Amino acid sequence: MNKNIFLLFIFSYFLSNAQEHTTNNTIIPAPNFHKANGDSLTVKGQIRIKFEKQKWTAKELKTAQIFENILNSKVPNKGADVKILFNTTDNTLANKESYKISITSKGIFVTGQEEGLFYAVQSLLQLLPNHLSGNNELKLPCVEIEDQPRYSYRGLQLDVSRHFFSTAVIKDLISQMSYYKLNNFHWHLTDDQVGNKFERFPRFFDGNPYGGFYTQEEIKDIVQYAQEHYVNIIPEIEMPGHASAAVAAYPNLACFPSPDFKVIESWGVFEDVFCAGKEETFVFLQDVLDEILPLFPSTYIHIGGDECPKTKWKQCPNCQKRIKELGLKDEHELQSYFVKRMEKYLNANGRQIFGWDEILEGGLAPNAAVMSWRGESGGISAAKQKHPVIMTPEDYVYFDHNQGYSLQEPLSVGRLTTLEEVYQYNPTPSHDLTPEEQLYIKGVQANLWSEYLTSPAKLNYMLYPRLFALAEIAWTKTENKNYNNFISGFPFLYFYYGRSRFVCNAYQVLRQYHFQ
Repeated sequence: MNKNIFLLFIFSYFLSNAQEHTTNNTIIPAPNFHKANGDSLTVKGQIRIKFEKQKWTAKELKTAQIFENILNSKVPNKGADVKILFNTTDNTLANKESYKISITSKGIFVTGQEEGLFYAVQSLLQLLPNHLSGNNELKLPCVEIEDQPRYSYRGLQLDVSRHFFSTAVIKDLISQMSYYKLNNFHWHLTDDQVGNKFERFPRFFDGNPYGGFYTQEEIKDIVQYAQEHYVNIIPEIEMPGHASAAVAAYPNLACFPSPDFKVIESWGVFEDVFCAGKEETFVFLQDVLDEILPLFPSTYIHIGGDECPKTKWKQCPNCQKRIKELGLKDEHELQSYFVKRMEKYLNANGRQIFGWDEILEGGLAPNAAVMSWRGESGGISAAKQKHPVIMTPEDYVYFDHNQGYSLQEPLSVGRLTTLEEVYQYNPTPSHDLTPEEQLYIKGVQANLWSEYLTSPAKLNYMLYPRLFALAEIAWTKTENKNYNNFISGFPFLYFYYGRSRFVCNAYQVLRQYHFQ
C-alpha cells in the first residue's frame, strides 16, 4: 500500500511538471535525428505560413493551414512576429515521407514533400506546450530534426465483425493513426459473426442488433477521410475460412448445405467454410470483390486465409473431385489452389493480395504478401521466398491482450502483452535473414480483434498506450529508440489527452516501469 501511495505521488508530480512546463520536447514516434540546443523560440502573436518559391499543392496548403490554425488558436495576440517557411521543392530528401524541421530564434523552417510535410506538422503539433507562459507567449524548443520512417508499412487492424464501430469511431481512429505516423488501416470487414451488407448479397448482413454495416457512401466517405490523413485502407474479406456468416446467409456455398445454419454468436474456429469444390463459391466471392474494389483504391486486398479447418473438405465429394482433377496432394494444396485462384482474379483487376501466414501451407501464391501472425516463422519463410512481409506476431502486437497485471483489467482474450514488450519488439529478425532477405520485411502491424471490445471507450483502453509503442517501432530505427526516454514523455501525453482517451493505465505503466 505504501509503495502504491508513493507511486501515485510520483506520478502526480510528473503530471504537475508537465502541466506547468511551457516547452515540450516529446515527439512520438521519436525522430531519427533530433537535437535540441536548450533555447526556445517565443511566439507572441498569431502566425502565417509562407512557402518557399511560392510553390505548393492544395494538400500541402491544407497541411500548412492545420498547423497555422492550431497554433493561432493558442495565442491570443494577433500581431505576427515569427517567420514560418515551408519548403516543398527540396529533392535531397530520402523519400516522400521524409522531412526536416529547424526551429531557431529566427523562426520555423520545414522541408518535405507532400507526405513528409504532413508528418512534419504532426511533429510540430506535439512540440506545442501544454500552457502559454505568464506573458501569454508560446514557447517552442529550438531543435534540428531530420526524419524518415524505418518501414514503409506502419499498420493497425481493427475487427468490426465481432463488434461494430460507427463511422465516427473509425474516423477518429484514422485521425489518431495519422497523428502518430501510422499509414495503413487494415479493416477486417467479414468473419463468422457477421459480414458487411453488400448490395448484391443483402443477406450477408443478418440484422444482428449487436452489429451494423457500412453503406457504400459511408465507405467512400471514410476512404476519402483516410486519404486526407495519408492513411491507406486495406479491406479484408475472409476466405476460405471464417465463413459462417456467409454460409448461414447462402447455404449452397458450404460443402454440405443445411437450413439449420445460423450466424455464430460465440468466438472460435468453425468447420463450415467455403466449399472449394463448387464453382458458385468463386462466382460469389468474385462478385463480392467486384463490389468492394471500386470503393477501395488500395493496391492490396486482404483475403484472410487463416484458420480454415479441412474437416468438411475431406468429406466433401466436390472438394475431393477437385483435388483429383487438379492432381493435388491434399487439402492444404486445395487451399493453395483457392488462394491462387483468387489472387489471379485480383491481379487481373490490378490488385495484389495480402493473406495471413497460413497461405504458405500448400504453396504460396506467386504475388502474395504475407502477414505473419503465428510468430515470425511464416514471415521469415515468405521473405526467403522473396515475398513482401508484414510482421504482426500475436506475442508482441495483439492489442486484444491484457496490457497490465492489475486485477482491474477489463475482460479480454486473457493473454498479456505489456507496453514494454511492444516497444522492445524488433520486426526484422536479423539473425534469421540475410541483409537482402531483410529488405522483404516491409513493416509491422498491430491487430485489435473485437470479441471483447464492447464500446469505443474499451477500444481506446486497449489501444493506449501501446499505440505509442507501435508507432515508434514502426517509424524509429532501433539504434534511435530508448524506452526510458519514451516513457518519460507520458506525463505530457496524459495531460494533453486527459483521462477521456488516455485511460490507459498511465499509473500502472509507471508502476511496471519502476518495479517490474
